[in-house]
Amino acid sequence: MSDSDAQARYADYAEARGVLLNAAANRIPNASLAAQARALHLWRHNQVEPGSEAQLACVMDLGVFSPVGDHKPALHRVLAAAIPPPPGSADAAMLDAFTRARFGLWRMGEPDPRGGITLHDLCGGEDAWVMDAHLEANAVPGMLVAARLAWPDAFALTCGVLCPLDVRVLLHLMENRPPAHGPVHQFIQPQPFEPLVDQLLAEPAAPARLAELARDPLLPANTYRAALDLGLFGPVPGR
Repeated sequence: MSDSDAQARYADYAEARGVLLNAAANRIPNASLAAQARALHLWRHNQVEPGSEAQLACVMDLGVFSPVGDHKPALHRVLAAAIPPPPGSADAAMLDAFTRARFGLWRMGEPDPRGGITLHDLCGGEDAWVMDAHLEANAVPGMLVAARLAWPDAFALTCGVLCPLDVRVLLHLMENRPPAHGPVHQFIQPQPFEPLVDQLLAEPAAPARLAELARDPLLPANTYRAALDLGLFGPVPGR
């Protein structure tokens, strides 16, 4: 695949991604929307009250792909739509990729010569070649991020949310710490602390624990909640 071909195909997939995510978000039932917002402590006055579009995107991501509770993913409602995308189209490839999307904890690598960047899976899975304009523009090698990836092609696209990570979030997840309930009044810059991250990942028990986290269906919700509690998504209304 040539560099220009990859870029052209990415543009088609990115457009299809936006259309499909909007369609799925509009199919999240109110009961599920409330459950996802409550899980992230973003439900007040009988409505979702996020402090930013990024916080709202976390609620929507759960509702579309991996809702908490007994709710079904809104993606299933899109799959059941009366008129499926034309076979062979970018919409069809992206919708199929969404059904196999994988949430993970990643460390950013170097830019890929074909475009995009490489993400290294902290949980021991395979590295991913990712085409994403926003991610590529803001990527810093070694930075940690949580993201749901979908593979419509040899490369992956993100599914709408880039969740900042640092060693504090990893500790919350790996040690199964309970959610915090204190105020979140300001944006807290993620701390690189790369030596601490390396030290944490080098602990003998880390590979097994990270592999366990990768299998946990609540990993997306727990990751978003930890990042929100720590201020990595900015101020949270009512906190």
